[in-house]
Amino acid sequence: MYAFRQYLNKTESYLRELLLPFWTTRAVEPRYGGFQTNYDSEGRRTSTTEKTLLAQSRCLFSLACALRRGYRWPGSHRMLEQGIEFLLRHFKDTEYGGYYWILAEDGRVIEDWKTVYGHSFLIYAFSEYFLLTGDERIADEAMRLFDLLLLKAADLCYGGFYEHFDRYFNPVSVRKNGGLHKSLDVHMHLLEALTSLYEVSKAGRHREMLHQISTLIFQRMIDKETGCGGALFSPDWTPIPNEELQTVWGADRFEEKEKPTDVTSFGHNIEMAWLYLHSLDILGESWKNHLSQVLPIFDHTCSYGVDWDCGGLYVEGRRSGETSDTDKEFWQQAEALVGFLDAFKITGEKRYWDAFCNIHDFVFTKMINWKVGEWFPLLSREGDVKRMYMGNNWKICYHTVRSMCLVIDKLKSLMNGKDGQSKSDQIMLFL
Repeated sequence: MYAFRQYLNKTESYLRELLLPFWTTRAVEPRYGGFQTNYDSEGRRTSTTEKTLLAQSRCLFSLACALRRGYRWPGSHRMLEQGIEFLLRHFKDTEYGGYYWILAEDGRVIEDWKTVYGHSFLIYAFSEYFLLTGDERIADEAMRLFDLLLLKAADLCYGGFYEHFDRYFNPVSVRKNGGLHKSLDVHMHLLEALTSLYEVSKAGRHREMLHQISTLIFQRMIDKETGCGGALFSPDWTPIPNEELQTVWGADRFEEKEKPTDVTSFGHNIEMAWLYLHSLDILGESWKNHLSQVLPIFDHTCSYGVDWDCGGLYVEGRRSGETSDTDKEFWQQAEALVGFLDAFKITGEKRYWDAFCNIHDFVFTKMINWKVGEWFPLLSREGDVKRMYMGNNWKICYHTVRSMCLVIDKLKSLMNGKDGQSKSDQIMLFL
């Protein structure tokens, strides 16, 4: 009834033959070390040579993620080792703690900001690297980084974390209208990082913090009825209009002065849902006790986020269901593929399998640049290419490689459950 093997074979051959080779033959920056992430539609390096903490961390995570699943290429472990060496040698601020935000190609500091966003991905990458290699030095660094965030960034009054700091960890505003803020995006990635950190440490304090962060997100940032997340909040968790932030990432996608508080990101919503379910797996807790939190997210995303006519997942919409941005962005497709497989596994509802197939077909017919193997960053609703580059300071292999790895894992799990080989993985498990 369900074409699990068809989609599995298509996904795995693409990952092995095109997507991973695109990055494994290009990612190492041969002159200075670290990773180079700026490539045009032909796969050629562009004139941009900056290195961002976000892209370095995401590249390290993505390659380690693939290696942990058995994918190999020449010099794979050395590729990761030199990436870590560049991070520790150049990005690490040995005087004031933490890691810088943006460096020149040769390691000179361009932006000495400290961001929770960047540090979250570094914890995530270091944790994944330890899970691959068992390198205790890197596990210790990941744990020190999280302790640093608790010390420097935690809001002891209202909860959660402040997100942007100067070099000395003084909180700064990056909003054009001034004022500090908190975001679902950053706290969601903190949950992601802490999930992997707990997988590394199994420490009770990390377990407790993981519970606290997920509880905070669902209580303060996500509407319980619709499953829609907000974007920005004041320090006391009052929703505020979403606006372009002065931190570079995401600026190329912000065309409005500000967005109303009821506008929600379909990609962030479904990504949050599957990341939360994964955190429960790592905690050893059953999904069935937490369905009231994730089912509204899956339902709203499927009902209003999926473009059932042209294919793919819309960028944004309102809680009421009205679509506010009909473009198709690469990372949201990647996260929806993973999320809808989890939704299907939980409920057994065909519409979630149909949503997965819809988005997979859209990606494989429209979004992948088959000449080189990576995904176009942005398409119109109909699938016309609006942005051409394959990588930049912020777009790297993180969403695409992770998505393909997890889609493969989850399709295999569904096949095993269907064949009766793994009763714990059977679809409709919780009905």
